[in-house]
Amino acid sequence: MMPLGLRFFVQPSANRRSSPAALFGRSVGATRYRCVAAGLLGFAPSWRLVVVSTALLIVGMGGCRVPPLPGNVDAAEYNKPVPDSWLFRGLTGRGSESESGSGQAATNQPASGVVQASADLPAPDAHTTILPPAGPELDKIEAEDSGFDWEDLWPSNVYKNLKNSIGLGPDEQIARAAYREGEELYVQQKYKEAAEKFATAAKRWPDSLLEEDALFFLAECYFFTDQYTKANDTYQNLLKKHSFSRHLDKVVARLFAIGRYWEQSQVAQPHWPVTPNLTDNSRPLFDTFGHALKTYEQIRLNDPTGPLADDAVMATANAYFLTQRYEDAAYHYDLIRKEYPKSEHQVNAHVLAVKSKLEVYQGASYDGTPLEEAGEVAQTALSQFPEQLGSEKELMVKTKNAIVEQKAERDWAIAEYYDKKKYYGAARFYYDAIIKDYPQTRFAQMARARLAEIKDLPSEPANHFQFLTEKFSSKEEIIPESTTKTVNIDP
Repeated sequence: MMPLGLRFFVQPSANRRSSPAALFGRSVGATRYRCVAAGLLGFAPSWRLVVVSTALLIVGMGGCRVPPLPGNVDAAEYNKPVPDSWLFRGLTGRGSESESGSGQAATNQPASGVVQASADLPAPDAHTTILPPAGPELDKIEAEDSGFDWEDLWPSNVYKNLKNSIGLGPDEQIARAAYREGEELYVQQKYKEAAEKFATAAKRWPDSLLEEDALFFLAECYFFTDQYTKANDTYQNLLKKHSFSRHLDKVVARLFAIGRYWEQSQVAQPHWPVTPNLTDNSRPLFDTFGHALKTYEQIRLNDPTGPLADDAVMATANAYFLTQRYEDAAYHYDLIRKEYPKSEHQVNAHVLAVKSKLEVYQGASYDGTPLEEAGEVAQTALSQFPEQLGSEKELMVKTKNAIVEQKAERDWAIAEYYDKKKYYGAARFYYDAIIKDYPQTRFAQMARARLAEIKDLPSEPANHFQFLTEKFSSKEEIIPESTTKTVNIDP
């Protein structure tokens, strides 16, 4: 059973709206270029060439593309539904043909092939939110003004006092009127006009339940117009100002959908993190992939015990795994294993953690901690999930045997080192350890053969400077003369 946070993302809707970014993206980009050009005219001639060159360099980077995904990972295979893929489909954002309604997906997807995050999520009814009861005016709550205070010179207070002086300060009546107008526009799906009203309501009655609802529906307006960067910022602002918001569950679901969309957009159309995005309002200005990971992290931080916390961590781990950042991937797979013991991703987290740790391990001459941890995780998976592993069980058994072979190789490398230095006593010790600890490996057979060859050889190499050792060790200790002198004192 796929969790709700994943089902709503992989089931396209028949009534999906086309992305507004595709309609006015070109005009937005043109406007931005005109603004840049107008700003350059104000610079001195000596700076104009430098600034123009820098701007052209940055814009020129827009045509750059990063190399594709790792050679062992096919981007097309990652995005299309593959029921038998070992990278389970649950977190690829796609389901099987029957689950995803692929018959309609072809007409609903943009040119990049990535479905907009808002495609399958119904807009909540604004009228279902009860408008908070009227409260006392702010000027009645605040303490009476005691006169001039040095805090009045703070920039934030100066700005606040300036707004109050021109009639733009807190006003509950204006905020409530704007909120009601926003409700009506929201129900009519006039999201752009509704966003202006909700923004006004939030500004004119801050730190209140009215502001909480206004910020939520303001973010919803951005979300359903595919302005995901603005939506994400507004959701984050809501959670920052109202930590225990009653909209938390829905906000987390929206953040997860935004993160998935950004991650899949990066896979479909990879860019360098420093490549600016000047035309698509559904993606951040820079580093789409990094913003996706940051969004996943915010889900876990704001709702660590929620239904999508483990999904966000698992999505982060998979994203790192597919970009060959195996150490980061292993860390997040371990988070799933240790902090979310009841997660549906436990089996897959164990399998992929073993794979990630083996990729981190660099060989017998390097740190063996990743190899030890991989062996422990593999043993845990086989003992705790013997039935759930399914076809992965045979692979896990082979992996565990390969880890044992690699451990034997590490001891063999140490034994060979002493063997070559002719410290045959130490070499025999490690050869014996290999035979005892790893009897079924090929290194155990090699150790038995080598032990037979060096069994009569001295434990340490001959000391060619023995005469010097004997000379200095037999020399009597020289006691220096006492520096004290006897002084005779005449009576």
